[in-house]
Amino acid sequence: MSGGLARIPFAALRPETPANLRGLYVGIRDDQALIPGLKMGFGALTVQRWDPAYAAAGWTLYGADLALDQGHPFGSMFYRNDTDDRVLRIGVKWHPPVQQLEFPALHPSKPELTSDCTEEEVAAVVLDARSRIGTLVAVNAQIGSFVATEESENAILDASGLGLERLSEDDPRLAGRGSHRPSEPDGGGADG
Repeated sequence: MSGGLARIPFAALRPETPANLRGLYVGIRDDQALIPGLKMGFGALTVQRWDPAYAAAGWTLYGADLALDQGHPFGSMFYRNDTDDRVLRIGVKWHPPVQQLEFPALHPSKPELTSDCTEEEVAAVVLDARSRIGTLVAVNAQIGSFVATEESENAILDASGLGLERLSEDDPRLAGRGSHRPSEPDGGGADG
């Protein structure tokens, strides 16, 4: 107790599943999945920061208009050249047919590709943008796994098409698989 206030665990405020949770299942479409069992954590989490080693030399990120749409980042990032004040806009969008993020180098105010930057400049700025967005996605994923229970983790994996049987690290079916595992006492490694 500090200053006359007692700490009350968040779980104590809502210890059981709401009685009307079944109603949530009724509104789920075939292309959606309900993720139950999410819990609040300690209120803080340590995550990996963006590595400035990926920063584009000679360019400064000065603005961004980004959002997450169902976990996929989209929008624009604006970079200014430190020498001549040229502006390069990097689009950020999810391309569903190939299931990957795309980072087109766009004109600062038009929807067309930029034409006043060299291929090397574009490559450096796109790498900068990719590294920042990669960190954003990783942090969001880490926060999601932090608040997830085993039930919700299984539902997340299932919704992602990864609803495979989960094995513990000491499961005998994993013996001899993976290049990161130590070799066996007889000298046989992961490959044999």
